[in-house]
This record gives sequence, C-alpha cells and structure tokens, in this order.
Amino acid sequence: MAAKSLLIVLLLGCALFIAGLQHFILTLPKPAPIATSTDGIVVITGGQQRLADGFNLLQSGAGKALLVSGVGKGVSKAILADELNLNPRKTALLECCVTLEFKAGDTRGNAVAAGKWAQANGFRSLQLVTANYHMPRAKAIFTRKLSNIALSYWPVSPDDLNLDIWWKTPPIIRLLAREYLKYLTEPMTHLILTSVND
Repeated sequence: MAAKSLLIVLLLGCALFIAGLQHFILTLPKPAPIATSTDGIVVITGGQQRLADGFNLLQSGAGKALLVSGVGKGVSKAILADELNLNPRKTALLECCVTLEFKAGDTRGNAVAAGKWAQANGFRSLQLVTANYHMPRAKAIFTRKLSNIALSYWPVSPDDLNLDIWWKTPPIIRLLAREYLKYLTEPMTHLILTSVND
C-alpha cells in the first residue's frame, strides 16, 4: 500500500513538473520590437548570438557602453571582433565602449559584476541581454541584486532552439527542463546563500 501511495505521489509530481515546464516554455519572453534606451547594456555570455545582439544594441545607441560578463579565459576584443566580423569602424566601437569581465561564473556573479560596473560608470539603468530561456531566472536575480538600477530586458531567441517542437528534441528537452528546475529552486537557493553569508 505504501509503495502504491509513493508511486501515485511520484506520478503526480511528474505531471505537475511537466505542466509547469510547458507553461514556462509557452510564457518565455519574446524579442522586443524596439530597444529601450538605457545607460548601459549587459550581455551574459553563453552564445555568439547574445553578443551580436548586445553589440547591435550598442551600435544603435541603445546604451552608452556594453559589459560582456563571464567571458572565458583567453578571449580578447580582437577575437570577438573577428568572430563578429567587424569592420574597422565597428572594431573601434568595440575597443572604446565594450568591457570584458572574466570573473563571473554564474548568473549571480554576472549580476554582481554588472552592479560594480554600473556603479563605476555612474549608470542608473541597464539593459540585460541573455537567452529567452535564461531570462526569467536572470531577471529574478538581477532585480534582487540591483534593486537601485532600472532594468530593461532583451531576450535572445537562439536559432537552434525551436520551441514549436521542443518535446521532439532530447537536447532541447534537457536544456529547458534544467533551466526550469533552476528557476523553480532560485528562491530557495537565494535564502540558503543569504543565510550562509549572514
């Protein structure tokens, strides 16, 4: 009897998780038609598309400067200019107005780095650029960490992330399920880290 009850609980838990995951995916933020003008732009690394979108926002005048947070070791502005296929004029913009940040290892680290960068530059508003599936959790963390900064959001829809048939592609299922689980546990993680730091 106990085994049967446990099985029912597990099945209900799985059903709730799947329903929640479906809702999470259906409500992922869509790309904004027009960029909000902010003091600075922050790109969380994790794909060239994010960097390209962030740099395009900088070019369009949506921000005065751009922070790329969580850059891997060995990456330089010259490498980024090559990857983005920038001409000399755009390379000059990259050199003058883009800051590479190497220490952040997670989204919390990105938020801390963005806060320090904003303070150092006197910025009071930031536009966050990251993947659409990462944005809900990133938004929660940045809002909590940067309560004194006005935040705007630019969700990037990765070309290889087809949400219309996500359930047919195991790598996409794993990616979205992992991110949804992180999103669900974010409040608890925050409480644990806060109590440890206190």
